[in-house]
Amino acid sequence: MDSAQYSLVVDIMIGLAIAYFVLEVLLNLNDIDNDTSNLLLYEWSKGKFFFIPFALGAIAGHLFMGTTDSSFKMTNGMYPVLILFGAVIAMVVIGYKVKFEKSKLLLTILLAVGLVYGHLFWSMNYQL
Repeated sequence: MDSAQYSLVVDIMIGLAIAYFVLEVLLNLNDIDNDTSNLLLYEWSKGKFFFIPFALGAIAGHLFMGTTDSSFKMTNGMYPVLILFGAVIAMVVIGYKVKFEKSKLLLTILLAVGLVYGHLFWSMNYQL
């Protein structure tokens, strides 16, 4: 990636972070109780969208952790994304078809599994 593309990506990421921060401030200052993004995501996760902690964990593991051990690297860089997408689709189908209690323990386990997945199999830090 050349420096112009890299700068564009950095600028977009900074813009998204600022927009999210402003949104959170506005949600905290409005008159509606319990409408911040973390509470909304938690409520959605307890319902049909229990894939949210897994997906957020995988993204966090990908962006902020990431192993350098290339023995976890898949032959095609697209495979980790496709596997993640498939797992999320399966969780969405299960969420709509099967009614069950999504405890904090289950959501925490899904977050941890996502972190491990993002750290090991979707790493940006594999040695070349």
